[in-house]
Amino acid sequence: MGALLGISLILGLCFDYLIYGTIPGIGFSLYIALAVAGLFVLSVYLKKPVSRQVLWLLIPMALFSAMVFVRASILLTLLNVAASFLLLLLIARVSFGVSIRSFLIGDYFRILLLPAQFLLPLLRTLAGALALRSIGTDKRVAWQVFKGVLMAIPILFIFLLLFSSADLLFQKYLSDIIHFDIEPETVIRSALVLMAALAFTGAYSYVFLTARKPPTEPKSSSYTLGHIEASILLGSINALFFIFILVQLTYLFGGESTIVSAGFTYAEYARRGFFELIAVAVISFVLLWSTEKYIAKKDAQHSFIFKLFSSALIAQVVLIMGSAVKRLLLYEQAYGFTTLRLYSHAFVIFLGVIFCLLLYKIYVDKRESVLAFGMFASLLLFLAVMNALNPDAFIAARNLERFAATGKLDTRYVSRLSDDALPVTVALLDASQEEVCKSFAREMYNRTQSLREPSASEWQSLNLSRLRAAEILASEMDKLEQFKEY
Repeated sequence: MGALLGISLILGLCFDYLIYGTIPGIGFSLYIALAVAGLFVLSVYLKKPVSRQVLWLLIPMALFSAMVFVRASILLTLLNVAASFLLLLLIARVSFGVSIRSFLIGDYFRILLLPAQFLLPLLRTLAGALALRSIGTDKRVAWQVFKGVLMAIPILFIFLLLFSSADLLFQKYLSDIIHFDIEPETVIRSALVLMAALAFTGAYSYVFLTARKPPTEPKSSSYTLGHIEASILLGSINALFFIFILVQLTYLFGGESTIVSAGFTYAEYARRGFFELIAVAVISFVLLWSTEKYIAKKDAQHSFIFKLFSSALIAQVVLIMGSAVKRLLLYEQAYGFTTLRLYSHAFVIFLGVIFCLLLYKIYVDKRESVLAFGMFASLLLFLAVMNALNPDAFIAARNLERFAATGKLDTRYVSRLSDDALPVTVALLDASQEEVCKSFAREMYNRTQSLREPSASEWQSLNLSRLRAAEILASEMDKLEQFKEY
């Protein structure tokens, strides 16, 4: 228990040193590594080897925490930080005897609530630490001492207030003895250190001192959905989707003249539909998954009608998502590429993968745990691909390609992308359009004025993209100086 408390306190202090008051960078990556190191140190010390599947989870966690040091995009950094902490929670859940392949979809969502389960192990560990064993083996004596101190403190405090109010000389002596000059920030940092230490105390206590039952496949529900009502539900939805797709084929894929003749501009038509269609796809997944889960099965198999309607619905949802992507492409042609639009493209692909997994569940493997694990793996792959893609650099490159082809560019937006994009956007300093060159140079010059070299005490915020961007701006300073007045 002493080792557990000691490691937790060290991690609390490291939180103050590596995380507090810093921009996420290498300090975050090191902190995650220290948290994992604490897990393995305690595993060796307590002679409780962790499950081998933890080693597999360490691979994506190491990747995502390291990318906080590599990438500078705010949204991507938030996703990497969130993924790192969620994987830490997942590791805490599966460290001993719980197979991640047995998780159901609900179990992944319950991981978010796992810190609430740290509270009871935390209280047990603190109670054991406060047993005052050094006084002796008699816990009754320890408890009496503890109660005596608790009763004496408020009474002594009241008497001190009364005496210091009654006698100015006593008040002076008391103020000389008890003189604290504590800054508010010191209080905040101390509280955060304590909270981080308690959080890891609870987490490690949960991992090493708590027996946990593995998740199990749910018992078959007493409620089942009959084939007739399921057929009516899915059949009517299929019919509605089919009519909508016919309209899409007529207008969306019929060219700009067809849309204009209906009284809309191309950009208005594209902008109005994307998120609504994605909502349709998400609702369709939830509806089809729920129907598949509760529909009556014969010999654990789905009927031919259900498979037919399910397949048709998934195929039409894929076409609808294709329509959503088409709208997004039209909007990008009119207004350029942005972070939200890129992530929207990626989310559509992710949804397509999820629907394929659901189709596999309907036809091949009925276990919900297989679907849940496939969705979890797909989510990890999604974030890994986004890190490899380098979103801001990709967005910048597409906007510059559009600029070369059409002469249109939102210079203000491009210049305010993160430092990940600067190796691409720096080419605008040599743009043929003088106004674009001046506007971009002015934005970059303003950025250099807000930049400063990190001091030795700020190394925790070190980031490769920010370092590279600073080097690029320094090398282009002569050009920036020429346009700073514009």
